[in-house]
Amino acid sequence: MINSIKQEKGLANKLNKVFFIQLIFISLATVGGVYGAAKVVENVLIKQALQGEAKFYWEHRANNPDFPLPKTMNLTGYMVNNDDFSQVPSALKTMQEAYQRVELNEKMPIAYVTQKGNQKLFLVFEEAQVSKLAFYFGVTPLMIVLLVIYLPTFISYIYSKRALSPILQLVRKLEQVDISQSGLSQLHFDDLNQNANNEIATLVTTFEKVSGRIAEFVNRERNFSRYAGHELRTPLTVLKGNIELLKKQPLEPAAKRLVNRMEPMVSDMQALIEALLVLSRENQVTNQEIVVVNDVLKNSVEQAIALFPDKTVHLHWHGKHLIEAPMSEQIFAMVISNLVRNACLYSGDEPDITVTIDHNHIIIADQGKGMDAETLARIKEPFYRGDEYGEKGFGLGLSIVDWLCQQSGWQVDFTSQPGQGTSVTLTLTQVKILV
Repeated sequence: MINSIKQEKGLANKLNKVFFIQLIFISLATVGGVYGAAKVVENVLIKQALQGEAKFYWEHRANNPDFPLPKTMNLTGYMVNNDDFSQVPSALKTMQEAYQRVELNEKMPIAYVTQKGNQKLFLVFEEAQVSKLAFYFGVTPLMIVLLVIYLPTFISYIYSKRALSPILQLVRKLEQVDISQSGLSQLHFDDLNQNANNEIATLVTTFEKVSGRIAEFVNRERNFSRYAGHELRTPLTVLKGNIELLKKQPLEPAAKRLVNRMEPMVSDMQALIEALLVLSRENQVTNQEIVVVNDVLKNSVEQAIALFPDKTVHLHWHGKHLIEAPMSEQIFAMVISNLVRNACLYSGDEPDITVTIDHNHIIIADQGKGMDAETLARIKEPFYRGDEYGEKGFGLGLSIVDWLCQQSGWQVDFTSQPGQGTSVTLTLTQVKILV
C-alpha cells in the first residue's frame, strides 16, 4: 500500500500530469480560439457585410427603381411592399430583430432586414460555403499549428522522461534493497552508470560508497557482538559454577553473605549479555513451532519466580482457554520472564501476581508500586529506569520485550497507576483455541 502511494506521487507520475495538463490547456486554448473566431465572423464580419450590401442596394435603387435584388450562391434578397409578404418566405415575416438567424429550408441562415418608407429589404445569407472556406483556411491552419505545438511538447516530454529515468531506476532499486540483510553490501548500480548523466552518475557513485561503508559498519558490529558474547559468557559460566560449589561448602556467615551477593550479580551480568546480543540482532524470528501456550507460559512464569527466593510470591492463574500458536519457545519464554521479573521486582517482599489467558491475550497483572504517565511513556526506551536507584536491573528488559514482540508479530500494551500496580497485555497472533 505504501509503495503504491509513493508511486502515485512519484516523479514519473508528476511528469505525466504536467504533460497532459499542457495538452489540455493547449487544446482548450485552440478550441476557444476557433469558437471565438467563428463568433467574430458571424457577429461582426457577416453583419457588417450585410449592412454594406443593404446600403449598396438602397443607394442604387434610389437611382434605378428596377435595380435587381441580390441573388448569389450565398446571398438572396427579398422585397416587401406595403406589408405584402406573399413573395417572401413566411419565416421572415416573424422576425423580431433586424439581425438574427431564421429557420428556412431546414437550415438556419442569417437574415438581415432594413426598411425605407413602406418597403422592407430582407437579405438572407447562407454561410455554409463560407463555413467550408473558414474550415479550410481557418480551422485547418489552426490544426496544423496545434500539431506543431504538440510535437515539441511531446519531444520535451520524452527527453524529460529520459533524463529522469536513471533517478526512477535508482529509486526502484533502493526500494528492493533489504537494508537489514546482506543485500546492503550487494547494492550495485553498474546498469545505471551506463545510461546516467554526470549528476546521476555522481549520485549513484555516492550511494555505492555509502552503502558499502554502512555494510562494513553493520558487519563489524555483528562480529563484535558475536565475539564479545562468546568471550564474556565463558568467564561468567566459570564464576557461576564456582559460586554453586561455594554454596555447598560450610562457610562462615560473612562468607555466605558475600557468596549470596555475588550470585545475583553474575546472573544479572548473564542477563545483560543476552539482552545486548538480542538487541544487536536484526533477523526476523523464523524458528517457530506449534506449541501449547499454556504449558510454556506456566514453565516460564515459575522459572522467573524462582529467581526471587527471598520473596513470597502469591501467584493466581486464570486460564480461561487452552490455546496453541506458532512461536519460538525461547522468544516467548524470554518475553514472559522479563514481564514476570518486573512484576516481582516492583511489588515489595510479597508480590501478588495474576496471570490470565483470555483468547489470544495473556495478561500479567501485579499489585506493586505502579508507574506514572511519564514513566509509562518511556518504559520501552533502552537503559531507561523510572526508579534508577530503587531496584536492581539495567533498564533493558522492556526494550527486549518490545523488540521481540515486533519481530514475532505480537503486541504488548501496558496500563498502570501509581500505587495500584501494573497490567501487561500480550496479544498473540494465529492463536487456535483448543478448549
